[in-house]
Formats: sequence, C-alpha cells, structure tokens
Amino acid sequence: MNKSEKKVLITASLFHACNDASVVALPSVFPLLYTEGVLIKKYADIGTILVLGLIVSVIFQFIIGHKVKAKHYRCCLALEALLIGVFLNLMTLSKSFLMLIIFFIGVRIGSSIYHPVGISWISKTFEGSRIDKAMGIQSAFGDIGVLAAFVTTGYLADRFGWKAPLILWGSMNLMAIVAGLVTSRGVEIIPEKEEKHENVSWKETFSDLKPLIPPIILGGIAWGVTLGYAPSLLNHKLKLSMSNTGVILGGWMAMGAIASVTYGKIAELLGRTKTIITAFVLITISAFSIGLVSRTSIIIVSFLIYGISLFITYPALLSFAGSTTRARNRTATFSTVSNLQILGNSSTAYISGFLSDAYGINAPFILLGSASALVVLYIAGAMKMSKQWRSNNK
Repeated sequence: MNKSEKKVLITASLFHACNDASVVALPSVFPLLYTEGVLIKKYADIGTILVLGLIVSVIFQFIIGHKVKAKHYRCCLALEALLIGVFLNLMTLSKSFLMLIIFFIGVRIGSSIYHPVGISWISKTFEGSRIDKAMGIQSAFGDIGVLAAFVTTGYLADRFGWKAPLILWGSMNLMAIVAGLVTSRGVEIIPEKEEKHENVSWKETFSDLKPLIPPIILGGIAWGVTLGYAPSLLNHKLKLSMSNTGVILGGWMAMGAIASVTYGKIAELLGRTKTIITAFVLITISAFSIGLVSRTSIIIVSFLIYGISLFITYPALLSFAGSTTRARNRTATFSTVSNLQILGNSSTAYISGFLSDAYGINAPFILLGSASALVVLYIAGAMKMSKQWRSNNK
C-alpha cells in the first residue's frame, strides 16, 4: 500500500466513522424522547421520521451517483461532515416534531454523500483481492463510529439529557472536516480526461447488481430495525437503563467491527458466497431469538452473534459489487447499493412503528428473522443458477 492509498483509506475511514456515528445519535435517544413525551409521542412517530429522512437520502444519493466525479471526492466528503455537523447542532433547538424532522432531513442530506463517494473512492483506489481488505477496514471504522455513538449517547443522555449526544457528534463532524482535508492533501486522483468519455450506464449498473438485490435490501432492513427499535426494545421491554442499553448495542457494534476487520481473511478462507450465506443464517437465528425470547442474557448473546453476522455482510456485498461492476459505473453502483439498502431500511422502519404499537416492540425483529430466512433460501438457489454467485464462491 503506497502513501497515496494510505491517505485515501485513512480519510475515507475517518469520514465513515463520523458519518455513521451521527446517523445513530438521534435514534439512540428515541426511547428517552418517547418515555418523557418530548417531541415523540408514539412508535409510529419513530417510523415517520426515519422514513422521511431515508427518502431524502435516496434522492440525493441518486444525484450524487450520477454527477460526482473522482476529482470531487475529497471536497464532497468535507461537505458531508459540514452538513451533518451543522444540522445535528440545530436539532437541539427543536421545539416541535416538525422542526425535529426538518433538521433530521438536513442530517440525512449530509449523510447521503459518504456511501456513493467514499466507497467508490476506495473501490477505484484498490483492485483485486486488495479491495476485500480495504473494504473491511473502512467498514470497520463505520462500525467503530456507531459503537462510539451507542456508548456515548446512552451515558450522555442519562447524565445530561437528550441534546448532549447531538452536540458531541455534531462537533466531531466539524472537527473531521479539518482532519480529513489535511490527511488527504496531495492524494492522487483520476485525471479528468479519463472520466469524460465514460458516461454512467444505469442499465448496466442494475444488470450487474441484479443477483445481489435481495441480500442488499435485507442489509437495509436489518439496519433499520436495529437502529430504530433495538434501543426501545432493550429499554422498554427489558427495563434496562439508557446506559446499559448503550453498552449492549455497543457490544453489538464491537462484534461488527471485529467481523469487518477480519472479513478479508474470512473471505480468503470461505469465499464471498459462503461467507454471505453463513452470515444470513446466523442473522435469521439471532433475530428470531431477540424477538421471541424474554431472558436478558440470551438476548445479549443473540445481539453479539447478530453483530458479527450482519456486519460481515456489508464489506462482503460491497466487495462483490465492486469486483463485478464495470469501472465507469462504480459511483453509480455504490449509490444504487446504498439506495437499495435505504429502500429496505425505510419501508421496514416505517411499518415496524405500526407493528410495534399493535403487537409489541419485539415485532420488528420477528419480521427481520422472517425476511432473512427468505434471503437464505434465495442465495441457496442463486448459488446453483447464477454465474456471479458461483464465481465468488472461491
């Protein structure tokens, strides 16, 4: 790995950590807002704010995937951190549910930049088997950001109220602007002339991604269910404090970070396809356990297994997509991957709010387990019929 490649990986990883931590910060305080009747009155409100923010993300990621070129990557990531930092701080001034939604939409506009831009930057910088290691590292930093957000949010919310974590992570993003621009100074970029004659083909992009669509969407469903409803399940169903809730979800993310870092080695041993289907089998088992079991110790163990299995699928699917898509469509590819995950995330997060009001806060995890079981069956069939799945089973 040369100096320029190291700069790209460090910069992308830094922005990924701050991006993912910030997106988690508000949903992590939902239980407190709900319990105290501050801004959020029912579980359906959680679904509403999440789905509106995610719709905005889909729109902006589509635009970014079509318009942004390699020479813009560095500045786009700095803009991402600026928007997130400003709007997280503004959210603390919310006096109504409508204001909370508006400022959250601002955060989602900023957070919509990283995945098509940062991951495309990684994909264009690293090739061959090196992409597995690089994807694993940048993915792990996103996991570490979420881990830090869960742990700090629970503690700060218990001690200082719901606004404190938002101020912390808003400030972290503003500081990341300087750190990221300094770190990436002098990075080599693809000359403009190389990109001028290669227009994005959305038809090719969707054709290349078609075999991966079900597991990609499932990844979004899992993220939406966990981010939106795991804090409330632990806090309301198990009667755990916000601090303990943060510790458990931090453990979930810690397992995810370990899985992401070790993904490259696991992929070498099992191949991408076997790694992915094994992970989804474990997601199915752990999700049903979280949704159906009432014993705290079993639920905690299930969250740890769930963390390992879910977060190994993200770099695996990104590496899969990056290795099979055409070079000129890379930014569009990762924009589409992110939007497919958002589709699963937003639809399930919205429905889960009503399911939770009607059937209990465990209902979203039963839904997740059922969806994951269907994806396992799909991959098992695709391994026999799809050339892409077979070629990655090495």
